[in-house]
Amino acid sequence: MSSETMSSLAHAAGRITAKRWTHILVPLLFLYVINFIDRNNIGFAVIGGMNADLHIDNAAAGLAGGVFYIGYLILQIPGGILAERFDVKRLIVGLAIGWGVLAIATGLVQDLIQLLVLRFLLGLIEGAVWPAILVMLSRWFTDRERSTANSIWLLCLPLSFVIMGPISGLIVEATSWRWLFIIEGFPAVLFALLVLAVGAAKPQQAGWLPRAERDYILNGQAGTTERVKVTGFRQAVLHPQVLLLSAIYLFWLLGAVGFFTWAPAIMKQISSASLVNTGLLSTLPYLAALVGLLVVGRFADRTRRRKVFVGVDLACLALFLLVSTLFTGNHIASLACLVAAGFFLFAMHAPFWAIPMETVPQHLTGAAIGMISLIGNIGSFIGPYLMGYVQQATNSFTAGLYVLVASLLVAAVLTVFVRERRVAEVTGAVAVHA
Repeated sequence: MSSETMSSLAHAAGRITAKRWTHILVPLLFLYVINFIDRNNIGFAVIGGMNADLHIDNAAAGLAGGVFYIGYLILQIPGGILAERFDVKRLIVGLAIGWGVLAIATGLVQDLIQLLVLRFLLGLIEGAVWPAILVMLSRWFTDRERSTANSIWLLCLPLSFVIMGPISGLIVEATSWRWLFIIEGFPAVLFALLVLAVGAAKPQQAGWLPRAERDYILNGQAGTTERVKVTGFRQAVLHPQVLLLSAIYLFWLLGAVGFFTWAPAIMKQISSASLVNTGLLSTLPYLAALVGLLVVGRFADRTRRRKVFVGVDLACLALFLLVSTLFTGNHIASLACLVAAGFFLFAMHAPFWAIPMETVPQHLTGAAIGMISLIGNIGSFIGPYLMGYVQQATNSFTAGLYVLVASLLVAAVLTVFVRERRVAEVTGAVAVHA
């Protein structure tokens, strides 16, 4: 890197504002909070009487929780490609309005077939949102900021459960499971309009962004010469490292989604609490997850040992879920282990998604992210259904948790084989190591 470029970067760094964080990260964070609530509040509908009203059992409810992810899989790669080729901000806004309407309609279903159809369509629309947002974030932050930026946006995951727990419990207790879907579907439209009003698809289109900061962002991102040599979408999605990351994501999602889909029911079984208190208890692991995301994201950026943080996080999540099953006679100890597991529940996301963003050329990032999410979310379908099936067969959540623990351990082992770009700061520049 030339001395002129280094000088320019140093000058720009001194003039960095908070506008990227408030105009891009914050609206996307709260938009995805609503996204995550609308897909996962079915767990509260189950304990709020949905099964009895629709004449279904826990296995069928688990199928409804999982069928979302069949639809979700379909638009993963197309969603990433669309985000690269078209205005990603307007794409996200249109998708958000669509899923809001479908979430509201879920409160009107009369039988299992209608529930499965709407859950599938909700997954279909939401499937393009995740890769689209990650593409948008990849354009707005430098390589040195990426894990930190990811960790802040990914606060949407635990934050959605912190909000969903008490609010969903109150809504179900005060009204019904039908109003739960209706009331929690409306905010998607409101936050979509907020993103439309204040966001921008990329730095070059943001009139509110100082030119020096725009140059700082663009110069702080790895060029194509520093990435693997792939020239097309097919090579990007079939690259061995992308496929390996896909497998890790699959086993993580099988364990994680299986857990948090059934977390309210697990909490209620352990504590025998009321719906409102179950909702409050359900927030505790996700409060811990808020801290875990910020801590892991920050240290992953500082050390550049991103795959190490991913592997250790997965192993610790599996360990605490396993230990929680050993205290079946001690409710407080069991709950404490579940809360400790929460610290590690989402933390792997921050360093994990920084790896593919720096693996393939920038114009192919959307396809690679879509491939990882596509394969990974097969686990999102398997996890809830498998957990519900095992619980139904054994009349206990403990056996189901053993399956989830095994899946998380497989994901942790696979991280050993990940190869990542190591980026280090040298006198203000970015140096790439093999």
